[in-house]
Amino acid sequence: MNRALLLTLLLTSCIAQPKPGDVLFVDDFSNPDSGFNRTADADAVTEYTDGEYQIHVFAANLNVWGVSGPELTDTRAEVIARTAGGTENNLYGLICRYQDDSNFYFFAISADGYYAIGKLKEGEIVLLSSAVFEYSDKILIGAATNHLAVECAGESLSLAVNGAPLAQTADADFSNGHIGLIAGTFNDSETDIRFDNLLVTQP
Repeated sequence: MNRALLLTLLLTSCIAQPKPGDVLFVDDFSNPDSGFNRTADADAVTEYTDGEYQIHVFAANLNVWGVSGPELTDTRAEVIARTAGGTENNLYGLICRYQDDSNFYFFAISADGYYAIGKLKEGEIVLLSSAVFEYSDKILIGAATNHLAVECAGESLSLAVNGAPLAQTADADFSNGHIGLIAGTFNDSETDIRFDNLLVTQP
């Protein structure tokens, strides 16, 4: 056997592959230099605020996101989030397999009890779990804090809220990418979302 090939095989075998439950990325947002976007303009602010990550949207029909962490393949991501101000007719949640600002999966709920799994592909929003956002009484409404848990494993995409599975679907467009947080508005013009205790593990 070629010595260079043998060395490559030995080095590859020594690299530990993540096991289910292994922590891949964590952020409690206490460090404003941990890597998530910090931006401000007339339409939105993304910032670390009082130990949380804030996405504050000031315009109608606008989605805003922050992305950080390593490029990952299969992930389970958890975060707690709440609506701190503005409309309850909003959306907020997690992103996985972020490629760029036009291509990623998103898992969203709203402060008035709706949810969806979808993707942004070439800048176009496509809902995957159903044709529209669906309602669930498992989502705590108003300013209450919700615990979101999502999985991107192979082609399988799933969303659970407060321990209750809400949706599962499949899609093969994106196989790897970064983790992110997303918040947005519909017809109403303002929402202020706070995120905390992001944990990303191997599913």
